[in-house]
Amino acid sequence: MLSDVEKAVLKKLSESHLATKHELKKMISKDHSNFDVDLVTKRLLEKNLLKAINPVGSTCYIITQKGTRMLREIDN
Repeated sequence: MLSDVEKAVLKKLSESHLATKHELKKMISKDHSNFDVDLVTKRLLEKNLLKAINPVGSTCYIITQKGTRMLREIDN
């Protein structure tokens, strides 16, 4: 099962399609002030719901198909 912060990260990535760690922290900290972005992204990467890419030297995150499906199931 996913935590509220993990769900929020997946939701934001499904909307923006791509985000850096800093952007994720900025987007999510409005609703979840005390969360460790490294820990949350690590858990989502381990569950294969996110993928880390390095398009311009900075690590960015994208949502995987599995993550999109899980988000759809949660919303229904």
